[in-house]
Amino acid sequence: MANFNHLINREGTNSVKYDLRKEVFGKAGVIPMWVADMDFAMPPCVAEALKGRIEHGILGYSFRSEGFADAITTWLQRRHGVSFDTSSVCFSPGIVSALVVLIEAFTGKTDKILIQPPVYHPFFEVPLQNQRQVIWNELVYEGRRYHMDFDKLAKQLKEVRMVILSNPHNPVSRAWTEEELEKFGRLCLENQVIVVSDEIHSDLMLGGHRHTPLIKACPELAPYLITCYAPSKTFNLAGLSTSAVLISNPSMREQYNQTLQRLHMQMGNVLGQVAFETAYRGGEAWLDELLSYLNATVTSIEYRLSNEFPWLSMSEPEATYLLWLDFRKLGFSAEVLNRKLIEECGLGLSRGDQFGPGGAGFMRMNIAAPRSVINEAFERLKLLKI
Repeated sequence: MANFNHLINREGTNSVKYDLRKEVFGKAGVIPMWVADMDFAMPPCVAEALKGRIEHGILGYSFRSEGFADAITTWLQRRHGVSFDTSSVCFSPGIVSALVVLIEAFTGKTDKILIQPPVYHPFFEVPLQNQRQVIWNELVYEGRRYHMDFDKLAKQLKEVRMVILSNPHNPVSRAWTEEELEKFGRLCLENQVIVVSDEIHSDLMLGGHRHTPLIKACPELAPYLITCYAPSKTFNLAGLSTSAVLISNPSMREQYNQTLQRLHMQMGNVLGQVAFETAYRGGEAWLDELLSYLNATVTSIEYRLSNEFPWLSMSEPEATYLLWLDFRKLGFSAEVLNRKLIEECGLGLSRGDQFGPGGAGFMRMNIAAPRSVINEAFERLKLLKI
């Protein structure tokens, strides 16, 4: 069994999460709970496969075999009950890299791209950095749960070329239901809008919730749909930069691959390919253990919030290992709240306002760490001067 309580020292490994604390937070001693990677060792099967490949001694140029596409499509069928043809599988170094390629391939500089904030900030940073216009379809927060504003969405889609969906949603931890996704998909289909569904967190479901792939909820959307997956969140392999972009429409797939090659982003790396295939073929038992551990962590945090922090709440955690904490009762500005958490509590969280409209007053907390780290973080949180 995996030992998720084991503390691994990540300092001195060029870890963004740990070794850039001084630059990001101004203090090297904060507990880093910001970057979305885990403080847990990768599945043993992946470590063994990487070790074996390295022991071969040569890491020359390589290509992706049929096993790359087969590994992800088999996983998706087994884990989420959705079928993709292996021919639909394309490569990307990462989901954000895929966004760059997709925006370049399928939109022009006068096109509008819709996102649903508060949301993972590259969803709007990448379009803006590439001179596209962003349309904000802000999520509505009611009763510790977010939902889509479908009335506003229906109007906005009439002028939009592309939508980027977070499914499950980062950072608000929503596992969209089949009914929500079907309604969303049909609205996009009516307006012939290209949809990029980022489903990178789809394996990290909490509290008995299940992931619904958008293509499963609205199969008619397939000609306009691009779905992104990666083992990076599921198996803690972000540093290997290997992701999959699934495109059922043959002409769109060809256009994506041509753009990927034009940008010279198609090669990948040999170790990433080994880890990708091995994780999806052999990591399921490890993942089930991880989910049990994360669910127990969430339960303990919910207990502490209700008994020790009357001024703090969080959105209902349905997916991901990222909690969306609501500090708004304290009335602090985003800048003041962030500074107080750093200076008074020694905590390095992700600022809510960096996720766009609707994020101010919230903080995103990464809980993919040993329970001792989580407990220490909440003890430090008691030091906040309110």
